[in-house]
Amino acid sequence: MDISSGQKHTDFQKPPFDIISKVIDTGIGVHHIRGPVSPEWISSCHFSDGLCCFRPSSSQHKALIELCKQPDGLIFVAARAEEIMSYISFQKPDFPWWERRCFPQLLELAVMETAPSRRKAGLITSILDNIFKNPEFTFFEDFIIIAIQTVDGWDLNSTGFSPWTYRKLMLDLFKKYNFTPWETDDPEIGEHPCNTLLARIGKNTGSTERNYFANSCRDSD
Repeated sequence: MDISSGQKHTDFQKPPFDIISKVIDTGIGVHHIRGPVSPEWISSCHFSDGLCCFRPSSSQHKALIELCKQPDGLIFVAARAEEIMSYISFQKPDFPWWERRCFPQLLELAVMETAPSRRKAGLITSILDNIFKNPEFTFFEDFIIIAIQTVDGWDLNSTGFSPWTYRKLMLDLFKKYNFTPWETDDPEIGEHPCNTLLARIGKNTGSTERNYFANSCRDSD
């Protein structure tokens, strides 16, 4: 198998829209877990005002609509009626280190966020369960998925957590879904000791992809 670095969208085929669709009762209301959602659906929805960790909620809503339109953009949500309360997005890597080393079987779990009013409802866990622990949805087993954890991407202000506490929280969460820490020479991760590269190796990936990924973690330019 030929793997060429820098390939972003080669032969990427999205799963059908709303292949995941499940209603859950969180104890503070019924929510609909669904995805990947279509650009039309997410455009028609209200985006919770509390989803403003990365930018104002209206701007983040527009950014996710645009991501949905991209060949590699996948968004899974937890919605109450037509209001999005939590979401997780996937795409081809957006960090410079991994853009240069991208290959067809590499994806990034880019963003996940829950409105503060729903953070005790377990919405992110419900979305992740339906993505990674769902025997009827095995799409991501064909991929190596990275989740780049950086201090500047964490909501330290509203949670009051220290960087080390937040890091442990994220590692414990991702561990449930077979993400493990990887050593890397990526300079952005090296900017803070709490920054971490996590990766999930899909069951259907081969030794070529796995070796390529392992080598890509180190500076071989």
